[in-house]
Amino acid sequence: PTSRMGEVAAMKAAFIAASAYLKSWENYLQNPGVVDQPKRDLALDSLAGILHGDLRVHLHCYRADDIAVMLALAKEFGFRIAAIHHATEAYKITDLFQQSDVCAAVWSDWWGYKMEASDAIRENAAILDRAGVCTVMHSDSPALGQRLNIEASKAMGAGRRAGIKILPEQAIRWLTSNPARALGLEDRIGKIDLGVNADLVVWSGDPFSIYSRVERVFIDGALVY
Repeated sequence: PTSRMGEVAAMKAAFIAASAYLKSWENYLQNPGVVDQPKRDLALDSLAGILHGDLRVHLHCYRADDIAVMLALAKEFGFRIAAIHHATEAYKITDLFQQSDVCAAVWSDWWGYKMEASDAIRENAAILDRAGVCTVMHSDSPALGQRLNIEASKAMGAGRRAGIKILPEQAIRWLTSNPARALGLEDRIGKIDLGVNADLVVWSGDPFSIYSRVERVFIDGALVY
């Protein structure tokens, strides 16, 4: 499809087919020997996995209206979106993120390189966090991806200049427990707690300072750096 309406129509048609496919397999498994085995379809297998809750959905989406449409689509077909990546206009619809329990994986300050990213703001992460939305700091860039603590620091600064005070103990979740939650791994990684993987970083100072350096890295409790 070459229009937004066409894309939604195509996705709805795919999920309608997947829903019927899932029901046919459930019927077959509940009535072995009575119902014929459905023909296997690998594409519908994936969509059926989403509908059944076996596969987590991570969505690449920028504009508020597009995000709202996708959240409505997920609600219509009864599946949950784990995280919406980039989400440059998420600050406009924080209520929808809260209601849907969806994480927003955002940049600190990328915008303007295409029409969908033209209405982004630096305060995006701070506004989302203040609204109680699961906020995740991310990057498409390998260079910035290694320095998400500094990206978070930039986003904190933008929020502070807008009158939104984000404490360091809040912002550290953008890099740790919130990404783990988006991946469905919050019971294994992302926080310091009993029974959780001992993956730890020790900094020379404030982890949100450009002048701090990593002194030690522990993975599963073993010193690796």
